[in-house]
Amino acid sequence: MRFDRSLELYEEARRLIPGGSQTNSKRPQHYAYGAYPIYAKHAQGCRIEDVDGNRFIDLTMAFGPIVLGYGYPRVQEAIRRQLEHGTIAGLMFEAEVEAARIFTETVPCAEMVRFLKGGGEATAAAARIARAFTGRELILNSGYRGWPDVWAAAHPLSKGVPSVLKETIRNFPFNDIPRLDRLLNEHKSQVAAVILEIPAVEPHDGYLQAVRDLAHKHGALLIMDEVVTGFRLAPGGAQERYGVIPDLACFAKAMANGMPVSAVAGRADVMKVAEDLLITVTYGGEALSLAACVATVSELRERPVNEHLWSVGAELRDGLNASAQRHGVPFESTGPAPMPLMRFDLADKSEADRVWTFFLQEMAARGVLMRRGGWNLVTYSHTREDIRIVLGAADQVFGALKPLLGSPQLARALKTTEVGSVAAGAVRSFVKEPA
Repeated sequence: MRFDRSLELYEEARRLIPGGSQTNSKRPQHYAYGAYPIYAKHAQGCRIEDVDGNRFIDLTMAFGPIVLGYGYPRVQEAIRRQLEHGTIAGLMFEAEVEAARIFTETVPCAEMVRFLKGGGEATAAAARIARAFTGRELILNSGYRGWPDVWAAAHPLSKGVPSVLKETIRNFPFNDIPRLDRLLNEHKSQVAAVILEIPAVEPHDGYLQAVRDLAHKHGALLIMDEVVTGFRLAPGGAQERYGVIPDLACFAKAMANGMPVSAVAGRADVMKVAEDLLITVTYGGEALSLAACVATVSELRERPVNEHLWSVGAELRDGLNASAQRHGVPFESTGPAPMPLMRFDLADKSEADRVWTFFLQEMAARGVLMRRGGWNLVTYSHTREDIRIVLGAADQVFGALKPLLGSPQLARALKTTEVGSVAAGAVRSFVKEPA
């Protein structure tokens, strides 16, 4: 494969766009620069064609928003119908009420809902609502919440964030009740909310219920960040899947199959405080995305979408693990089947970077796109035959990788080039810095 047009476009992008991309995780340095596509021309179902005419089975799926498949007919038709009436106006469109209705009918915690545009906006809005409702300021956080200052203060990439905000948030590890209990006791009567997501591991039995009970014991709210899990693990998200209802929850990504919309939803008494808060977005009522949301959620409710995601996702995850084990490669895929994570268990960071680069370049050469240290995101459009093709490619790559491990031959097997001052095979995993 050749990627001449992609490379040409990215050179121009680097002159015009800080970082060369609107989304950090899409920067080509995080893949296999020079041996991996950068720009898409067309996407349909679970396949994507790049600007150089190469075609791939995609497992990045826009990092989560695509749950049904690219260009899914029912969603496309809903967008076309709404487009005939308008996108945004000085009055609200009926799609706003329709989306709120189906959202509250589907999501267990959602008695009321507000629509925004990005996942970071939704989680920032949830924090403001929780603080206003409780009259407290401290938030206990587990996981990545996006780029707004309220969350970035506790993130390694926190340059430009006022240092005073670091006193308003504390991090705790997932699946660790003793640590959360200690934090709540250390900050009695100060915690507005506990917020968490379901990461690359399943919650321990009783963990989510224990988090909710502890939060409520200390007068705090439980917020579930369902930006990734919402509508993917079940129509009602992780809260439906695991049977624990939070006070507030945040959604984005899969809720409109790729159209830009997010939401904060929850108990009516908590959500009502938002009437008097500065939470307002001109494009919150943008009707194309809301129409897509209605169509997407309707499809999830009427068809066995989530059952399919769990089935083909498990086949992919377990097949990758079996293949790696067969070849003796230190790789594992873990987590909920609709969004399993991949990792190479290598102590040497430089070798791990080279292994990832080799793996991604060789999978791309065989027509499969995956993400460095990231989720494999299956959709309703991925068939079992697609999964078999992916597993066949991975088996070849694991077989080729095994004799290169710990050898200088691995570096020589990379087909990448350099971009700027960063070698493509020497970038950090973005697993802790999501899209």
